[in-house]
Amino acid sequence: MEKLNHEEDFLQRNGLEIAPGKVEVGQSYPIFGMITKLSKDEEGKVIAEINNNIVAHMTINDGERLDVLKGKAFETGIFFSKVLAVEPAIEVECKAVIFGKSQAFNA
Repeated sequence: MEKLNHEEDFLQRNGLEIAPGKVEVGQSYPIFGMITKLSKDEEGKVIAEINNNIVAHMTINDGERLDVLKGKAFETGIFFSKVLAVEPAIEVECKAVIFGKSQAFNA
């Protein structure tokens, strides 16, 4: 229940809302969720799985940025993506990601 409240607070603070609707190929949408799997495909290409069911293609040519992305896996973020396919699974091209503040702290 605490996680749900945290996500609701995040949405309210940023003026976002979740609404039902049809996802269309070729359109861009913000996807709220987290990276649940990450793999490198070819040079500069990364494939991320978002929320266990969305395949996101990303272009990352900088090793530092890839390390940041790996470190932020399982943290909530907003993935700004263009829909490439909806069948048999949702497949997107992710253009930008915004993560919230890190949940980790130094003791």
